[in-house]
Amino acid sequence: MSPSDQSADHLIFVEPSPIARRLLWHLFSIGSRRLTGPDKHESFEKPGAHLFWVQSGEGELENERGRMHLRSGKKIWLVDMVKPRTYLPAPNRHLTIVGFRFGGPALEFWHEEIRGNENPEFVLEDFGFVRQMQAELLRLVRRQPIGWEWQVHVVITNLLGKLLMSRNLLVSPHSELPAPVVRVLNAIAANPLRDWKAKELAVVGKVSYSGLRALFNKSGQGTVHEHIQRARLDQARLLLADKRLSVKDVATQLNFSSEFYFSQFFRHRAGMSPTQFRQHLKG
Repeated sequence: MSPSDQSADHLIFVEPSPIARRLLWHLFSIGSRRLTGPDKHESFEKPGAHLFWVQSGEGELENERGRMHLRSGKKIWLVDMVKPRTYLPAPNRHLTIVGFRFGGPALEFWHEEIRGNENPEFVLEDFGFVRQMQAELLRLVRRQPIGWEWQVHVVITNLLGKLLMSRNLLVSPHSELPAPVVRVLNAIAANPLRDWKAKELAVVGKVSYSGLRALFNKSGQGTVHEHIQRARLDQARLLLADKRLSVKDVATQLNFSSEFYFSQFFRHRAGMSPTQFRQHLKG
C-alpha cells in the first residue's frame, strides 16, 4: 500500500486495503493539481468522489447541469466521479485545486441525501477545520501508522458531517416523527431484505393505509412506496459491495423473482447496471 508521488500535480496515490474498500471511507489520491488548460473527465473514468477547494487562481467546473464558478474562499466542492465533468481555468490564468479523491460503500447514499449531483458546492464558515483535516490525511498517508486506514475513515466522516450540517440536514430529531412512521421505519430497518408491501406496513404502523400515506408525506418522508424502494436500493448497493456474492445471489437475497428483474430495478433506480456499479467501486 505504499503511496507514490506524481510530481507534476503534487498528488499522492493510495492503494486501499481490501477491508478498507469494503468497510471504510478510503483514499485513492490526495494533494494538489495546477491546471493551465481544460481537464476533462468522462463517466466512470475513476471511482469515488472528489472533494476539493481552490488554493489559487480561478475557473469553472462544468458538469451535466451547467457551470459553477471556482475561486478561493470558504467554498468546497464534492464531485461524483460517476458523472462527466470538466475543470476549466479562467482564460490566461491557472487553477490550483487541493483535496482528495475517496470512496466507500455508502458513497451513493451521501450523494442522494446532500443532493450533491444537483449542487456540489458547499459553504463552510470554519474553513480552518478543512485545512486541518487535509493536513491530517496527508500525515496519515505518508507515515501510515498502525490503524491509519481507520483514522482516515474517521477524518473523512468528520468532514462529511460538516457538509451535512452546512445544509441543515441534521436538525430534525427522529423523535419528532409521528409514532406510526417511526414504527414503520424501524420495521424496515429491522428486516431490510424483505419485499415489504405498503398495506402490510400500515398494519405495522397501526393506522390505515391512507393514514400512513398522509403521515409519510406530512413528515417529509415522501411516499411509502418511495421509501420501500429506496431501502431496497440501499440494501442492493451494500450487498453488491460484497464481491463474494454474484448478482444472482443479491437478487435472491432481496426476493426478486429473477436476476433480470433485479437488474432492471437497479438500473432504473441507480442509473447504472449492477455490474457497472461494481466496476465503479474498484480502484
